[in-house]
Amino acid sequence: MTRPRASQSPDSTIVGVATGTPDGGVAIVRVSGPEARALVEPLVETLPSPRTLARRLLRDGEGAGDEALVAWMPGPRSFTGEDVIELHVHAGARNVGRIVSTLQQRGARAAGPGEFTRRAFEHGRLSLEQAEGIAALIAARTSAAIDQARRLVAGELGREVEALRTVVGDLRAEIEANLDFPEDVAAGDVRRWREELMQHEATARAWLRSFAAGQRARERARVVIAGPPNAGKSALFNALLGRSRAIVSPTPGTTRDYVEAELQLDSLEVVVVDTAGLRHATDDSIEHEGIGRSREQIAGAELVLWLEPADVDPLDAAVSEALRVESKRDLGTRRPDWLGVSVQTGEGLEGLRVEIARKLRGDESAPWIGLARHRDRASEAASAMASALAQLERAAPLELVAFELGVAERQLAEITGRDALGPVGEEVLGRIFSQFCIGK
Repeated sequence: MTRPRASQSPDSTIVGVATGTPDGGVAIVRVSGPEARALVEPLVETLPSPRTLARRLLRDGEGAGDEALVAWMPGPRSFTGEDVIELHVHAGARNVGRIVSTLQQRGARAAGPGEFTRRAFEHGRLSLEQAEGIAALIAARTSAAIDQARRLVAGELGREVEALRTVVGDLRAEIEANLDFPEDVAAGDVRRWREELMQHEATARAWLRSFAAGQRARERARVVIAGPPNAGKSALFNALLGRSRAIVSPTPGTTRDYVEAELQLDSLEVVVVDTAGLRHATDDSIEHEGIGRSREQIAGAELVLWLEPADVDPLDAAVSEALRVESKRDLGTRRPDWLGVSVQTGEGLEGLRVEIARKLRGDESAPWIGLARHRDRASEAASAMASALAQLERAAPLELVAFELGVAERQLAEITGRDALGPVGEEVLGRIFSQFCIGK
């Protein structure tokens, strides 16, 4: 069922719990809409001065009173652009629930997922990618994800996109100005248009090349340690973590199931996985099951460390695209072109950490902060610019060039959600804001 647009009920006043959970020390109940003051003020006797936090006695529908801190932010200078009141109250599910219920009984409507942020977007307080940045900030699982989300909320991506959209729009307007007299277009103008268009397309393509690096930084990559039994996988796992997490034994087949733990590598946060040793045949049904799970982990890994010990001849079973590591280097070496490590002496461990981080980061030194939707629109814009460039090079009618530039301009505008050429579709907005939590 599709939730109605906030703009379809502009006179409604909504209420929601703005904090993550109501069971901390303090909970924030947020009210937004034209009736916010009328609904809340009778419960606190008088509202404080705008944009100040003041203590008030808050009475709920059952007549009980509780001390609260109250902030009143008249629109349009508020988060949503409407009148907003925040009640900072003692937490606890029942206490917060009674306050929200009282406000609903007085006429407020329960806010839907992301409805406060959507109202901020619809009132021009946020662009669409900034709103998505708020959702990304809430869902961030790594430090890099937090940094990227904050940059989105600050409008960094929107400024870059709007700058490109402006120059593409200017070029389109100049070409359209020549539609009635194409015979008067000088060769130098066409050459300049082509050069500008190549530059604009290159900007969008650079974003796309950097997207994967940004995505890797936002997620916890899975690094799987694999290899034959007794290769020292669990010992290396523990050494990378700096603590004993997996059982280490000289007996082959000790690890029967995979074990995983979080690992910080410089600014990267990864999940490292220790797996059961791989061998072709075993009569142990439990070990056989562990080998199957190891193969599943290898298949889902961003990076595999294939481990073989220095005291055993090389095998022909290395996983393709794996980072090959020779363990037990304190016993010698039989694979001089592999990365060598020794858990006993510490040899090569820091170099291995550096190489893992380098592999996961890839070749891009400047990750793009755009999310998947932004990447798709930027890709479509780049393709439209490439098509416009092809039309120019084959001396096609200028109408076709201008049309493709208009497509590129619209795709870029969809990233920020502010498009003079047409509104962003309700399907897009509904999909974006449905991913938000209640109260945001």
